[in-house]
Amino acid sequence: MKRLLVLAAAVLAASIAPPQEADAVRPPVAMLVFDEFPTISLLDAHGRIDARRYPNFARLAAQGTWFPNATASVDETGRAMETMLTGTTPERKRPRNLAANPHNLFTWLDDSYRLNVSEEATALCPKRWCPRAHVQSRSKLKHDLAVGRPERFFRWLRTVRRSRRPTLHFKHLLLPHVALRYFPSGRVYARREPIPGMVETFHSRWLVAQAYQRHLLQLEYTDRLLGAFLRRLRDTGLYDRALVVVTADNGESFGLFGNRHQLTEHKAANIALTPMFVKLPGQRRGRIDGRHVRTVDLLPTMAHALHTRLPWPVQGKSMLGPSARRIPSRVVLIQRSGRIFSMSLRALRRQAEARLRQKLRMFGSGDGAPGLFRLGPHPELVGHPLFTWPMARGRRTRARLIGHRGLRAVRRASGFVPGLIAGRVTRGARPGSRPLAFAVNGWLIATAPSFHMPGRSAEYFSTVVPEPFLHEGSNQVQVFAIEPGGLGVRLARIF
Repeated sequence: MKRLLVLAAAVLAASIAPPQEADAVRPPVAMLVFDEFPTISLLDAHGRIDARRYPNFARLAAQGTWFPNATASVDETGRAMETMLTGTTPERKRPRNLAANPHNLFTWLDDSYRLNVSEEATALCPKRWCPRAHVQSRSKLKHDLAVGRPERFFRWLRTVRRSRRPTLHFKHLLLPHVALRYFPSGRVYARREPIPGMVETFHSRWLVAQAYQRHLLQLEYTDRLLGAFLRRLRDTGLYDRALVVVTADNGESFGLFGNRHQLTEHKAANIALTPMFVKLPGQRRGRIDGRHVRTVDLLPTMAHALHTRLPWPVQGKSMLGPSARRIPSRVVLIQRSGRIFSMSLRALRRQAEARLRQKLRMFGSGDGAPGLFRLGPHPELVGHPLFTWPMARGRRTRARLIGHRGLRAVRRASGFVPGLIAGRVTRGARPGSRPLAFAVNGWLIATAPSFHMPGRSAEYFSTVVPEPFLHEGSNQVQVFAIEPGGLGVRLARIF
């Protein structure tokens, strides 16, 4: 009788035991894919991850494996995602759905894993797990880029939890992709572009530089979202036991003239180099692997980490183990038109180093100068009280702010802090550019040149001001033309 009681207790204990034993065979998988994310944006002056600006990416690199020379093969999101999810670069203009991609990450794990999947640009998840999955139209994708990206992420994140059955948690997050509108805090500084086409104007030196600035600000918020993802995995007890993958579809060419989205040999480093982090189950010590790897290699790498094989042939090779030696060192890039570029890894690195030097000249790294808000002309004005500089009234020039009423009733709790100061010179406009200074509540906080949009005669201006300078309630904003005067400059108020 005693032996029967002992046996019954053992059976009962086994039936209510937590799922660690199943995890040892099939660990949980957590995969977060960002969008429009160049690796160069993450780097500091030493070529490492800028831990001051992006602490969560740095923390992930310190606990997993970072591949700084990972590249994407194509410059369009749909094909880039298909490549990553199938292990093979698909043909052009093929549907981004399950019927066209029957062999993919989700169908591979379908029988042995529960799937918790949120796609944005593809619909490869089987209907039994993703009944509402369908390929979004171009207009719907534009809408999803403009509205609700963090909300959709947090809605998915709340569904990440432990389960008796091993689970794949997958999210494609459309950040730090344009639209560019988030402060590092997550508050929105512009609900829409005050000057239509401003972010997509690629041939104005100032607008190209400002788009880069806004991208880096949005990337700091993206880092906060990564932190929320990692924190959720830890809070649910998944992190240590999980295979964690963090990557992006491809990069984006900030800081250069011309179309940011389109791959050219001149922009290869910005568009090809894509963040890639893999934390293996139980891994606690970080490692940097400098070999060339590709997003097409990600699925075979996951199979390797899960001690299984893919049941269909793929182009990619595992980044782990002996097969990594078979990954070509030469970088092959495919433009959305179908044109193919090929370059050596050494040439790509050389170009990346030049692009990094350019970024550091413009924005520095960490807390170092010049920072993200000394981008315009006369940066020596920024950060000083207004009374520091001689002033005059701009008698022949007047300006108008767009959306200035929002500055009179700032409420941080609303999630909107109107930090994009933009407008137009309404009197005394000139065909060329002029240097302007912007004061908020008695402090000079930004400078910018005026500019012209293609096909328009109006003289515009635009600058992003640091969020802390805008307080609750009413804020006073002043705009000045910067003019020569005395031993230096004087400020002529135009608004």
